[in-house]
This record gives sequence, structure tokens and C-alpha cells, in this order.
Amino acid sequence: MSRQTRNLLMLLVFLCAVLFLCPMIGHSFIPWSALFSGPGVEHDIFVKTRLPRLLLAVLVGSALACSGAVFQSVFRNALATPYTLGTASGGTFGAVLVVFFGLDFSFSGFSTVTVAAFLGALLSVSVVYALGRHRGGLTTSTMLLAGVTIGFFFSALTMFFHYLMDYTQSHRMLVWTMGSLEITEYGSIAKIAPFILVSLFFIVRMGRDYNQLCLGEDIARTRGVETERVKKTSFVLTSVMVGAAVSVTGPIGFVGLIVPHMLRMTIGPDYRVLLPASVLSGGAFLALCDTLARVLIAPSEMPVGVITAMLGGPFFIFLLLRRTAENF
Repeated sequence: MSRQTRNLLMLLVFLCAVLFLCPMIGHSFIPWSALFSGPGVEHDIFVKTRLPRLLLAVLVGSALACSGAVFQSVFRNALATPYTLGTASGGTFGAVLVVFFGLDFSFSGFSTVTVAAFLGALLSVSVVYALGRHRGGLTTSTMLLAGVTIGFFFSALTMFFHYLMDYTQSHRMLVWTMGSLEITEYGSIAKIAPFILVSLFFIVRMGRDYNQLCLGEDIARTRGVETERVKKTSFVLTSVMVGAAVSVTGPIGFVGLIVPHMLRMTIGPDYRVLLPASVLSGGAFLALCDTLARVLIAPSEMPVGVITAMLGGPFFIFLLLRRTAENF
């Protein structure tokens, strides 16, 4: 058995351990036996609250970690994140608009907030892509600059509408923008799972191409990589994944920065291993963070985005001190 296979198996075992232990932990400890004991308070809390949150955390964490790894390869920038193209800002703006105009309702099982956030995220990426094409190609510098600019623009619009909201609307959007996994239904997971799982499947298959892109586009072309196609495909797939995640949970930061870098330092930079490892580790990482968010100030709980930000800030500084983005 190769070293890479052993590493992936260890991460799979770690994820399984997280899936086994995290639903039991909370304001009150719930044993797994409660799942088989029939209807009751503990059974309902386990099945209707903790289990769907755990599944959503694994799904969203996998998407964010894998997207972060992809962006760091495509942009050849160690500090790139899943929100580099403004998806978080666009998604937040879409959600704010729906709440501000009182259009928050459900139809056919879909929340208008979720739909608007997803469309806002895709709109942001579409504008960034159009700006990149207008400048003559999808160069990394152009896309990075366009992503930062569009992100600030949508953030400014969000603040404008946020300022005009009443207290109830403002508090709701404030909690949403912190990033939270507070759901009590499996329907939300089922709606975004196809977008994320299909995108993950195709991205993981492109590991060799990302290895070549890390060396530079010119070198990658000489080795048979269609760099423009790879970048376009990457932007579309990651945008769909991140847009789907943000539409339900709001923007959860730093997962796409912390997890890929921790994996590079432990299992190496080979994207054929790094991408599946990011899928496994990202899900486990966000599930652990959500568990911490539920127990840290129990019986109350805080948005999981607060926990990831508290961990991500010092880690970001560590990366800046360790090496510059140009030395990626």
C-alpha cells in the first residue's frame, strides 16, 4: 500500500470518527442508543437537529476546502480562497435583497433566500468572468483584481440595504452573514447536494492538471494541459459549489484556506491526493468547528463562522510569516 493511499485511508477513518462522535455531543450528551430507542426527546433532537447539521457541515466543508485548493492552484497564490471571485459577497447581496423587499417565502420546497443567494453568487462570478474575457483572457492577475473589485462592490450594496432594514431584518441578516449551520430539515441538504457532489467528482479527476498549473501556465501547456479549458471548468465548478453552500449556510470563512495548507504540510502538494484529502478533511474540520460552536457557550450557540474566523485569523498571519504568496 502506497503512502498516499495510507494517508487517504487515515483521513477517511478520521472523518468516520467525527461522524460517529459529533452528533452525540452538545448541551446534553445523547448516546447512539437513543437513535434506536424509538420516539422520544433525545431521539428527536438527534435525528431532527444534530444529524442534519452534521451532514450539512460535512457537505459544505468538503466543498469549501476543495474549492480553496483549486483556487490556490489556478491562481498560483497561497492566500486564494473559495470567495476570491466574490461569490460570498454576491450571495449575501442576493439574500439581503430578498429579505429587504419582504420576498422571503417558500415555493415548491425552495426558500427564496436560498435561491437569491445562489443566483447572487453566480452573478458575481459571471461579472468577474466577463471582465476577464473583456481584458483579453483569463489571466490570473485580471481575475484576482476583478474578483476583489466585484466583491467590494457587492459588499457596499449589501451595507446600503442593511442600513435601511428594520431591527428584525437586520438581526436576521447579521446572523446569516456570520455563517451558520442552523437547519432542522434534510430538504436543504438534498437541494444543494447534487450541485456539490457532481462538482466534487469532476474536480477530483483533474488533479494532474492542477499539478501542472502550479508550475505555471507556459510549462503546463508544454505538457499537454489545455490551460484555458481547465481554468474555465474550474471557475464554473467551484462557483456552483460555493454558491450552493453559501445559499444555505451564508459565508463561512477560512475553511478553504486552513484545510488545504494543513494538508500540504502533512501529506504533500500532489493534487491527485490533495483534492480527495481536502474533501475528507474539509468535512471533518467544519463538523468539529460546528460542534465547538454548539458547546462553547451552551445552552446558547454561536454561528460556526465565528469559530472558523477565530481559527483562521491566526493561521492567516502564520502563512504570511511563513512565506509570501509569490513563493507559492
